[in-house]
Amino acid sequence: MRYPVVVDGDVEATMTDGTILRSTVYRPDAPGSTFPVLLTRTPYGRDLAVNSAYFNPLTVAAAGYVVVMQDCRGRFGSDGRFEPSVNEASDGATTVEWAARLPWSNGRVGMWGRSYFAETQWRAARYAPAGLKALAPGVSAGGNANNGALYRGGAHELGSRLAWGHASISLNELMREHADDPERRAKELQEWLALDAGFADGSCYGVLPLRDLEPRVGTFLRSEVIPSAGEGPGSDFCRLWDAASDAAVPLPTLHIGGWFDIFAPNTLDQYRRQAALSKTFPGMEPRLILGPWTHTNLTGGYPDIHFGAAASSGIVDGRGDLSSLHTAWFDAVLKEDEAAIAAVPPVLVYFLGENRWRGFDELPVPSGQRSWFLSAGGELLDQAGADGNVQYAYDPLDAVPTTGGATMLAGAFPAGPARQDAVEARADVAVFTTEPFTEATTIFGAVTATLFASSSAVDTDWVVRLCKVSADGVSLGIADGIVRASWRDAYAETGLFKEGCPPSAIEPDRVYEYTISLWETALTFAPGERLRVQVTSSCHPRWDRNLNTGKLAYESGVAVTANQRIHVGSSHPSRLSVGLL
Repeated sequence: MRYPVVVDGDVEATMTDGTILRSTVYRPDAPGSTFPVLLTRTPYGRDLAVNSAYFNPLTVAAAGYVVVMQDCRGRFGSDGRFEPSVNEASDGATTVEWAARLPWSNGRVGMWGRSYFAETQWRAARYAPAGLKALAPGVSAGGNANNGALYRGGAHELGSRLAWGHASISLNELMREHADDPERRAKELQEWLALDAGFADGSCYGVLPLRDLEPRVGTFLRSEVIPSAGEGPGSDFCRLWDAASDAAVPLPTLHIGGWFDIFAPNTLDQYRRQAALSKTFPGMEPRLILGPWTHTNLTGGYPDIHFGAAASSGIVDGRGDLSSLHTAWFDAVLKEDEAAIAAVPPVLVYFLGENRWRGFDELPVPSGQRSWFLSAGGELLDQAGADGNVQYAYDPLDAVPTTGGATMLAGAFPAGPARQDAVEARADVAVFTTEPFTEATTIFGAVTATLFASSSAVDTDWVVRLCKVSADGVSLGIADGIVRASWRDAYAETGLFKEGCPPSAIEPDRVYEYTISLWETALTFAPGERLRVQVTSSCHPRWDRNLNTGKLAYESGVAVTANQRIHVGSSHPSRLSVGLL
């Protein structure tokens, strides 16, 4: 049944400390009837247009739901001060219980939304508020602060943090902060627009030291995005970030993510935790949809490759858009209409290279493992070859530019799979390639690089990238990772962060073993295609440049060129290791 829809603006909810948060409510026009509530909480403006293919509040409400879209504390229509992550657990739980008592509510509440909206779901769920029955987190923020959210391998996620603070947050903060001083607000707005132009053409990313950006950015960017002195992986803010979803919750969940999303590990970790918990709570088995998507692009289309219309969030293998899939899943878990989602496999994963969706009852595990070994001649071999090394010079003032990847940069650096021609033509990028595959080969799951390397510097970075090379020689970047040499111990063995391992300088020209996580992928190579590995020392502005001096780019503008060596062979078996399906 389809209902006409009533839209109510500025619906108020009072938090435990008296702060009022405001929502827009979309509800069926059915006097006397009650419905499940679908709640989302956003810092980006509750009346900002939502991607209708992802979740359309009007059509979902027409299907028999009360859809509540609330501004987080201190954002747009809500009172108070916005502090990222700090108040979302208490405010979220209070709002859930408020939503369950709305006059149009039947007392059952589900939460939905992507990115920060997803973080607010996990934080609210940790309080187990009365009425909360389901979560549907998409491209999920929260968790993995040291694995791509704030830091990666010890390097700071410069590009995404600046982009988030500037484009998503700081303009609204500027308008609120100077609401009573129009002259000051106009001046600040002009400075914001000038900085925005610098993001658009990439010029602002080249500032050294990065603290020189401070006079040009708003209060929010200064306090929340540019790290304070001494801050780094494992900081208190990292722990706060991780606490959003570091444990499963006894609720059914629908997880939506992308292979090129900056929070891809979160989506997979959260799904796996929920799957493990469901063994104890039958009927709460999680669902997963994992597409060829970035954090903000769910079309499946990129400048250098298009995966086809079926890859988009608007079609999803011909099964409907994500909005209708949300509705079908909520029908199953909140209205007990299991038939609504029965035709959709519990796990839908898009396989790159095959360029098609595959359905599973649960996320599969690799059936085997394989390694390719780097060689001095630039080959990738099945076994370690002769001892040797590959050398290049890394100049931080001429860094390798970010070209695609799981990024969220503002302006001139689009995310996703991208051709690597210009990158691989550089003298500071070492390239290693397999022979052409003779049969179809699918790699699946974690991709890890083990690198034996030395540097003339007291600190430096190592970046490894996995590429698929077509039969006609086009190299497409698929997955990558980084480790900062001074943080090597914290990322040893698995490439994942371990507490209790502080940074330490490296001894120049000494060979160290580094482990670098390239996250996970599902990638099939056709006969005639090749696998390629790049090794270099920068990917700017995705990650802050290592100046090779032991000083951070935030505090220093002095850089030195480092002479880098990748050691290979049986004595130093540098390699790429993958799972096979």
